[in-house]
Amino acid sequence: MDTMLDRFRSHGDESQSVVHELSSWGDVAALALELASDGRVVITPSLAAEAPQLVVSLGERSLVPSFDEPVAEVADAAVGIVRGDLAVVETGSVLVSADTLADRAVSMLSRTVLQVVDRDRFVGRLDDVAQWLARRAGTPAYATLVTGPSRTADIERSLTIGVQGPAEVHVVALG
Repeated sequence: MDTMLDRFRSHGDESQSVVHELSSWGDVAALALELASDGRVVITPSLAAEAPQLVVSLGERSLVPSFDEPVAEVADAAVGIVRGDLAVVETGSVLVSADTLADRAVSMLSRTVLQVVDRDRFVGRLDDVAQWLARRAGTPAYATLVTGPSRTADIERSLTIGVQGPAEVHVVALG
């Protein structure tokens, strides 16, 4: 597994993702608070339900967006924490899926996103992602492969980071 993680880290470096190895949700909370400085840390509702200890560890700085107005609540949050379904070694990408707009907003609108992937969810190739999605036959509602921070060169061919999504991407190999 360490070889897979090392190869993932190499591709992550190329795409300007920062890769961390952490052992607990408490460690994830500490990293999120450090990255957020004095800002708010938002957590997808699905992750908050799965790992309530994360919300507790973040304390009053945490926000779990409502299903009514998630975009307004999440827009420009300092750090967003999302669950990554798979980490793809060959590209340094993370598959992030969501069934609700509240979950999706966290991954798309936070200035910095922490994608937490269990160590046993690292796969070798994009074909593995296709197989994973095919087995789910239409669920999740949204699935995105994220490879580093948002970037565009549309304006005068000058590369700009973070215009259409997070400016920083941190991938956490958990466990």
